[in-house]
Amino acid sequence: MDIGGGSSTEHPRKRKAATAEDADDEQKSVIPAEDDDEQKSVIPAEVVEGSKHEDGSIYRPDEHPLHSLYHLHDPRETRLDPMRLTDPTDICHPCWTVCRQHVGCAMMQIFSLKLSKLPSGAAAAAAAGGGPIQLYGFMAVRDLLDPLRNYVFNYSRDDPFIIHDLHSDPFVYLSGPRRGIYLDCRVLVEYDIRIKRGQTRQEDLPVIDGAATFSELTYIRGAITNRISGDSGGSMDIARALFRNSVEATVEVWVSNLGRCVSGLDLFITGFVGRIPEEIKIFRGSIGDLCVVKRFVVAVRLNSVLFLLFKVPAFGTDPICRFAYRAVAHGCISGYRELNSCTVDVKVTWSNLY
Repeated sequence: MDIGGGSSTEHPRKRKAATAEDADDEQKSVIPAEDDDEQKSVIPAEVVEGSKHEDGSIYRPDEHPLHSLYHLHDPRETRLDPMRLTDPTDICHPCWTVCRQHVGCAMMQIFSLKLSKLPSGAAAAAAAGGGPIQLYGFMAVRDLLDPLRNYVFNYSRDDPFIIHDLHSDPFVYLSGPRRGIYLDCRVLVEYDIRIKRGQTRQEDLPVIDGAATFSELTYIRGAITNRISGDSGGSMDIARALFRNSVEATVEVWVSNLGRCVSGLDLFITGFVGRIPEEIKIFRGSIGDLCVVKRFVVAVRLNSVLFLLFKVPAFGTDPICRFAYRAVAHGCISGYRELNSCTVDVKVTWSNLY
């Protein structure tokens, strides 16, 4: 395997297929069934009480001690950009290619976000053939590197994220984070996600609303799935992991030659980190304009390997090209592939968070 220049080797482990069960009520008829092992592996998230956007309690600093610590009254986006330490500094020792000064830090990686249960009103509509699910709102991580919102999901009501089929693909492909997530101390995840139903927001259904904390103290070396439950019966599952001694990988993807794909190229991009079998849901959509860059940020343990898999739905479910890059402290690396007469370019830029 040629680390750094792309690879034709698949990840040694594959995601376990979900076991289907017979539906015995309305909710199960519209949500993919979970086997017993999957149910047992989902851990309820630690919700911050008294933290709702609907009633404004989340914006009151005296409502909960964490409100002021994580600046929940401030809705601004994080001021920190990615790739802040891509270039070597004068303290790199013995040299920037084998830097022992910048050795990474504890970081949080979000693998996926899944709509695991519909709120009661949406379940009835979906069972009656109500069409695709339109999700909007936001989910943002607040860490103590800069406790402003670091969005991982951010869609407006006018341009919602669409889940076409809950049975085949209940996952929400994330739009962030903007930069790496610092996890040397616990992080707070703020969220307000709804299902668009009518002409006005008052007709929509809340899925989850509030905040939850995720600890830096864990003995689990792989991914953990937490369930965030809403007050109306809906819930979302967030799969995440703590990576120690990790660096920030900023992945940029663009099309430099459209070839015969005049209407753009539909892509699924997923990733794996090291030997963890959990799949990172990176991107699902169309790349249509030349040289328009799609950017994603991933946490990777220093000296482990980031695998990127590209799938074109029109060609089936198997990856049609793969890249593999070993994480380093500084610098960047790039590559390209020909996909159905199109040329797709990939650039990965490495950086420490601080």
